[in-house]
Amino acid sequence: MESKIAQIKSQNKDLSPLVLKSLYFTQGANLPTGHRLRERYVYDYELELIVFSEGAMVICDHTYPVRQGDVIFRKPGQYTQGIMPYSCYFVCIDLLGNTGKDPSTYDIYNKQKFQNTIINPVIESIPTIFHPPHPEKYQFIFDSILKEYIAASPGTELILKSYALNLIYTLYQDCINPLINKTVPMSPHYGTIKKVIEYIDENIEKKILLNDLAALTNLSPNHFHKVFSETMGITPNVFITKLRLDKAKDLLIRTDLTISDISAKCGFDNIPYFSYLFKKQIKLSPGEFRKKHSYI
Repeated sequence: MESKIAQIKSQNKDLSPLVLKSLYFTQGANLPTGHRLRERYVYDYELELIVFSEGAMVICDHTYPVRQGDVIFRKPGQYTQGIMPYSCYFVCIDLLGNTGKDPSTYDIYNKQKFQNTIINPVIESIPTIFHPPHPEKYQFIFDSILKEYIAASPGTELILKSYALNLIYTLYQDCINPLINKTVPMSPHYGTIKKVIEYIDENIEKKILLNDLAALTNLSPNHFHKVFSETMGITPNVFITKLRLDKAKDLLIRTDLTISDISAKCGFDNIPYFSYLFKKQIKLSPGEFRKKHSYI
């Protein structure tokens, strides 16, 4: 079924989500263990936040155990079935806002036209099940969507669009963060790398040597370099440079500090090298970047 659905490439600017349905499913918490809800197809994009669970969920050919705090992301064409007990927030979205479906009459169990599958790097980065480190921020967004959905004021569609975009963006940011993405906490080196990153962040103005970072982990420099690179997907030096340039961009547009002062605050003791590296990575010199993003 999923293969018959049209796929459409879409840029971020094209995303204009319309919330088709929002609800809080509490009945599942009182159902017996192993009870299965009616199997159904997914016609539009669906997101759930699990608030209680001793159950699981079938999505296509996989059965996923679900736990409190999990965010579920289902796509058009998939089929799904809940295995009790669990309770959750539920949100159904028309991602481009162009299906013509009416939120006031929408029913997930009614047979209807499948929404097109969106080909977009942000949407494709979100896994089927994701366990964020701070579920409370997701609960706030899901709860805000529910409250506005049932309020149905003249401005409801606008605020719901902003909440839906916020939800998608928050998921995307958490999913692409190597220290949050579900693959990294499974690494035995997760705690070690997190400690190193905190050290780098706190000492970004200083000279940071590979030997110093390795000493924090009780690993040899070569072994630490390998562990860090495999965990983060980039070398320690590339990671440090990225943090320094990100800080430099922020200082350039938020302060009146000179290029020289910013270079020093970001850990560069050589101004020409800072300018060279900045332009190589950002495609603008520090001065050009400041001018482009400042109000004159």
